[in-house]
Amino acid sequence: MPNSRLRRNGWATVGLGLSIAFAVGAFVYFALAGSPLRGAALGVLVAAAGVWEYRRKIQDTVVAESYESEAEAQTRKNRR
Repeated sequence: MPNSRLRRNGWATVGLGLSIAFAVGAFVYFALAGSPLRGAALGVLVAAAGVWEYRRKIQDTVVAESYESEAEAQTRKNRR
């Protein structure tokens, strides 16, 4: 069970890392093109979306695990 939780959080972390890498890349691209303000705005927007998605995935994992544990407890209770 801990390994599956680690794997799910790992994928959320990978997604966050990709979002941050894309945000940095966008900033660098626009800065080199002579428009660093646009690059910064796009970078902040992409990074914020990545953080929001990360938090949503972690929250979804927590909720799914709580429903799963409730279902297991109910199954054990019904077996008695």
